[in-house]
This record gives sequence, C-alpha cells and structure tokens, in this order.
Amino acid sequence: MANLIKNGDFSQQGAHWSASEADKVHYENGDCVIASPAFISQEVPTPDGDGGTFMLSARMKTNPGAAGRITVQAHPTGEPVSLNVGGGQSWVVLSEKFKANNATIKFVVKLEANDGENGKPGSYFGDVTLSKLS
Repeated sequence: MANLIKNGDFSQQGAHWSASEADKVHYENGDCVIASPAFISQEVPTPDGDGGTFMLSARMKTNPGAAGRITVQAHPTGEPVSLNVGGGQSWVVLSEKFKANNATIKFVVKLEANDGENGKPGSYFGDVTLSKLS
C-alpha cells in the first residue's frame, strides 16, 4: 500500500506541507512538532480520481496539557475522519479505516495542535500515512 501523502515521515522536514504559522512548527528526529494553535496541511489527490476504502494512520504523542489531531477531509463532499490524542499521551500508533464516495477528487490532510499553552510545542506527529485499500 503506497502512501498517498508526500513526506509523511518528515524526512524532508516541511517539504510538501503548508504551515499556518511557520514559527510554531518544527521538525526533530523525523517527527513534526507543533505548538498550539498552529497546524500543517497538505492536499492529496485521490488515485485514479475516485473514491474507495482508505486507511489513515500515524504515530502521535503529546506533552501534558497539550492535544493533537489529524483530520482528513474528502473534497468536494464527505465527512471528516480524525485521529485524536489528549494531554500527556506517550507515543501511540492510531489508525482509522474509512470510505470516500466516487465523487472524491482530493483529500485535505491537517495535523494540528488543538490544545495547549499558546506557542509552546506539545503535539508530536510521525509516520503519517494515507493508503487506498480498495
């Protein structure tokens, strides 16, 4: 299963990702670290320009008092799919299988620090993968 997300392992740091506030996003040891209330995002075209069954997975952790979320939104229509971690979570691998309708032309993948002290890095992300299963 090929990863549809470019640079989901952050081996090229922020390449292929857009940051809402670049000064609140940094990269260390192959992971992306985000301070609240910032996020990074990437548009991902659907393979073959259609829907199907997909799998979102990632490694995530948070410092105490912080929280992190990854959201995948299908476009032009579809319900968002999210992976969430609360404060003080050690590294965990989360995954979610979901279906996208045949009208889906792209996904917007968003990694965000959705809680925590403003400007203080606390949400960690690694090995972010979006794969088409069928």
